[in-house]
Amino acid sequence: MSAKPVLTEYNIEAPALNSGFTVTLISDLHERKWDDLLPLIKESNPDIIAIAGDTFERYDYDLELREQTEKSFTGILERAVKSVFYYTNKFFVTIFRNTPDSQRTYEFFREISKIAPVVMSAGNHEEKFIEEDYKVFNELGISVLENSDKTVFVKGESILFGGLSSFYDESWLEEFSKKDGYKILLCHHPIYYDMLVADKNIDLVLAGHNHGGQIRIMGKGILSPREGIPPKYDKGVFDNRLVVSAGCANTVALPRLNNPREIVKINLCKS
Repeated sequence: MSAKPVLTEYNIEAPALNSGFTVTLISDLHERKWDDLLPLIKESNPDIIAIAGDTFERYDYDLELREQTEKSFTGILERAVKSVFYYTNKFFVTIFRNTPDSQRTYEFFREISKIAPVVMSAGNHEEKFIEEDYKVFNELGISVLENSDKTVFVKGESILFGGLSSFYDESWLEEFSKKDGYKILLCHHPIYYDMLVADKNIDLVLAGHNHGGQIRIMGKGILSPREGIPPKYDKGVFDNRLVVSAGCANTVALPRLNNPREIVKINLCKS
């Protein structure tokens, strides 16, 4: 397990609200160990918990490698690099006994559901949910938003939560942005903010995916899975409405440097 996690707190003005409330943002657990995260989630004292994707590992790396058919030198080199990285990483997580485990995630859901209501969306490592996942969601009353939205009452506020999946639906997003009320969008990929969301009437966007840039130098993340080097949105608050979490797990052989795993507490304030 990587270094001790931290609780990061942000205050965001939300004049459209009648009073205000607290959202705890969780992202990128990837079915890893979570025991040291739970005290921080409790400490954040959330009114609602929002999970912005990649809680499970429902992604087939082996299939991706097998299906890469590009025969050019660049394509062959890319496949070789991916293969080396993938199998090195499998060795790493095995040695440190931190391999993905769905049962671990189910227990995580059971514990956090005791703290506050939970809404969640899917990330790129959740290409699909299985029948057992939905049984747990239904058992615990977890709202799973896959290119869909739901009104949730939080401290007397009527809040519209939406979830933009990795396999996004632009027509749904357009409809969501035109609805009345305070709107919070769970969107795993920060890069979608510029691509799809920035010009929409959406009050708050919660994201993850970039793991804080993995290595941070002078306060800036360096690396990102397919979102640029360095990623534009590594972690923090942008435009006073995009909040990006550094994530809850270290899933690769490369260690996180100057970049602890984090739980994010967001205080939405009337003024």
